[in-house]
Amino acid sequence: MNTDIFKVFILEDMALDLELNKRQVRKYNPEVLFAVARNRTEFEEKLIAFQPDLVLSDYNLPDMNGLEALLYVREHLDGTPFIFITGILNDEEKVAETILSGASGYLLKENLKKLPELLATVVAQNSQVMQQRELEWERRKENQLSLQKAIGTLRDLDFPDREQVVAALQRVADSLS
Repeated sequence: MNTDIFKVFILEDMALDLELNKRQVRKYNPEVLFAVARNRTEFEEKLIAFQPDLVLSDYNLPDMNGLEALLYVREHLDGTPFIFITGILNDEEKVAETILSGASGYLLKENLKKLPELLATVVAQNSQVMQQRELEWERRKENQLSLQKAIGTLRDLDFPDREQVVAALQRVADSLS
């Protein structure tokens, strides 16, 4: 079991199911930090800033389905493991669709006690991807800092089109955050 802080994002609209999910995650790693969303708006507002190690999602939510959530994660945090925890994926076609769309796994709510074992498997399979994501995040932050230093230096110089150059570099720096 990993002893680092484990960041888990849970997309679940039912309070009882949310608490049961949290309890099982803590059995895998008690050093866990949770972010929770109950709908699309909360999910999109919190996900990227939180930078989770793993996403757990119900399939049926009030204003979206789990497949939409999975595709959003793949678009914004591609390497992040994504597991469905639901009572609805007992249809073989839906299971195949979720896996083919990039889910790391799924678990029926009736089998929730198996979540710690599934987490261990998924985290082990994705450890290299997660390390690469951390390195990429650090590289982006270093590049942003370097650009900010260069922008500061350029602002002190006098040369033609200085403001356009500084503005262009600032847009690049802003895109890295």
